[in-house]
Amino acid sequence: MKKGIILVTLLSVLSGVFIIWQFKSQFNQNPNPVNQKNEALVSFINDLETDITEQENKLNALRKKLDNIEQTTTEEQSYISKLQKDLHKSKLEAGLLPVNGEGIVITVDDNKSGLKSSQDDDPNRYIIHYENILNIVSELKLANCEAISINNQRLTTKSEIRCVGNVILVNTTRLAPPFEIKAIGDTDLLKRLLLSGEYDLLKGLGFPVNHEIHNQENPISIPAYNGAFQFNYVKEGE
Repeated sequence: MKKGIILVTLLSVLSGVFIIWQFKSQFNQNPNPVNQKNEALVSFINDLETDITEQENKLNALRKKLDNIEQTTTEEQSYISKLQKDLHKSKLEAGLLPVNGEGIVITVDDNKSGLKSSQDDDPNRYIIHYENILNIVSELKLANCEAISINNQRLTTKSEIRCVGNVILVNTTRLAPPFEIKAIGDTDLLKRLLLSGEYDLLKGLGFPVNHEIHNQENPISIPAYNGAFQFNYVKEGE
């Protein structure tokens, strides 16, 4: 009888051990789904943080590159702006831009009335010659005028005033009297210029000459030079 009780007890213990072992085995084979989700979430967060760090590094690199480009662009724009200012100044000095300012307008014409009253006299004494125009222009240049035109022909460093027969040429353009000479400069100095020199001489000889002084409120307008620059001997240096 005791042996039977012992055997039953032993079998019960073994059965309990077997059941516990089986339960643990199943637990290990089928882990908690909540833990699985947590582990997956942690892994996803770690991967996301790594990706964010990489993207931030790329963004910082792009920002640095953009800063370099902006700095280069600013320097280039500053250089281009300087070139544009230099070009504008060169065009202004060369007479390639229309200008306006205070100055004087001188008009000279042939002495037609004097020629009629002295028909037997030399007619050359009563007409305006290119030397007269040239002398007036030379005096205006000595007065440091910054822009000069004759009958709207802008004078430049390459301009010529010459005579072909009875025709006066300025910038290879034929001009006829009356001659309107515009000059932008110091009006006080230009007023004193009228009291001596070619203008006063022509006036004394009876030529119909007159002038108008223009201030900043009533400026003179002088057009740009529209001809071509021709160089026969000058070559660009190396």
